[in-house]
Amino acid sequence: MRKRILIFAVLAVMIFSLLFAVACSGKYTELKPKDENLGNYEGLDVAQGMSAYDLVMEAYGNWINDTNYVREEYFSFAAEGDLLGTVATRNTHLIRKIKGNEIYSQEIIYGTGFDSGSCSKKYYYDGSEAYFTNNTNKKDIVIDSETGALSTLNWGEFAKFEGDVAEENRVLTEHMTTYDISKRENLAAEHDDRVYVADDVYYCTITIDCREEVMKTTHRAALEEFLANTGAKEEGFTCQNTTIDFAIAEIDGKMKMLIWKRNEVYSGNHASFPMVVNCKQTCLAYFTYGTAEIGADDLAGLNK
Repeated sequence: MRKRILIFAVLAVMIFSLLFAVACSGKYTELKPKDENLGNYEGLDVAQGMSAYDLVMEAYGNWINDTNYVREEYFSFAAEGDLLGTVATRNTHLIRKIKGNEIYSQEIIYGTGFDSGSCSKKYYYDGSEAYFTNNTNKKDIVIDSETGALSTLNWGEFAKFEGDVAEENRVLTEHMTTYDISKRENLAAEHDDRVYVADDVYYCTITIDCREEVMKTTHRAALEEFLANTGAKEEGFTCQNTTIDFAIAEIDGKMKMLIWKRNEVYSGNHASFPMVVNCKQTCLAYFTYGTAEIGADDLAGLNK
């Protein structure tokens, strides 16, 4: 018995030594939008007769049907152990270009601590065939210590994409959030449906109902994504109501998204270690229309 207790004690020391080794391995990067009015409506006029939910769904419908735009996106994530401080971080930079039937996407992911997803990857669909690269050598990922800018020393060579091309294309061109916002009733009670306006730009926020019973049913896909990414148990998982801030403008007679910023805060009990993990993540995306170009540098290493 004493031998068994000693073994468990040694294992416990090894586990917590590992945890302390990854603690404080990074920090959450605050993503501040270029437009100071995004999510900050003090002093702005209210656009009379407009609904935030209706405006967002209109702009979303226009976006998924648009055939010429560039989306540049930044993502920041940090997980804090209740006893250990920061145990994992992730920063990503994504550029996606849609031009006619072509889809080009590149993304650099830099993780620390428990996050093992560091990579640089590309995807290209030429209208009939799809190709991809995926370099998982973290040593090739470079993060600027002052600006936080990400770059890679090597994207790798393109290979033919063997997955479900139709589904991949759908996700790349239609996916805004894993939460189900297809119905107005899935919004939180405190959702502000007003639209604010300044200099011909419309601003609003969608507040999503993330109560425990709703996450387990309506937003089940989002819950499972959180659990898979953090190693948390479903029991005891909680999520604050998620908000998505929008800046929308009329372009060529259609309401189009200029910026969105998704803000998420959640926590849960780790499935493998006796600790509570508190997580915060932000996704900030910018959209420009009508100027997308997929150049030779984007497709370097592609041999059809």
